[in-house]
Amino acid sequence: VVFLDFDGVINTFMKFSNDGNFSKSACRHIIELLAAVPSLRIVVSSSWRHKGLKVMKEVLGRNGIDPDKVIDITDDIKDDGKNDRGYHIKNWLAKHPEVVNFVIIDDESDMDDMFNKLVKTNSFVGITAKDVRQAIEILHKDDKLH
Repeated sequence: VVFLDFDGVINTFMKFSNDGNFSKSACRHIIELLAAVPSLRIVVSSSWRHKGLKVMKEVLGRNGIDPDKVIDITDDIKDDGKNDRGYHIKNWLAKHPEVVNFVIIDDESDMDDMFNKLVKTNSFVGITAKDVRQAIEILHKDDKLH
C-alpha cells in the first residue's frame, strides 16, 4: 500500500489547484510507481480524503491515475487529541493487519515513528523520479514483492 498525500506531492505549491487539476509530471511519477510495483494499491491520506473515496477515485482518474488502484482513505480520528497523519495511518494499518508492506509519500513529517517508511517530497516540486526510486526501495526492503 502507498499512503498518498495530494498537496505538496501531486498538487504542487508552484501551481496549486483547488479543483483537482494536479501536476502532470507528479501524477506521471505516481503512475510510474504503480507500474513498477503492480500489486501496489493507494490509500489516500491527504486532507482531500474528507471528500470521500468515490471523489478521490474520480480526482485521481482525471489525473491519469488508475482509480481501481485506490482502495481506501484513512479515517479522521481525533480521539486522544492526536490529529497527525502518522496517527491516522497507524489506525488504518491496525484495522488492516493483512497489509504488511507500505510506503508513505507526503511533504510533511508528522509520521510518528514511521520515518523509515516516508518519502518526503519537496512541496513546491512534488514527487520526483528520485522519490519514486526511494519508494520502490522502501517497498523492497520488507517485501514480498520480488
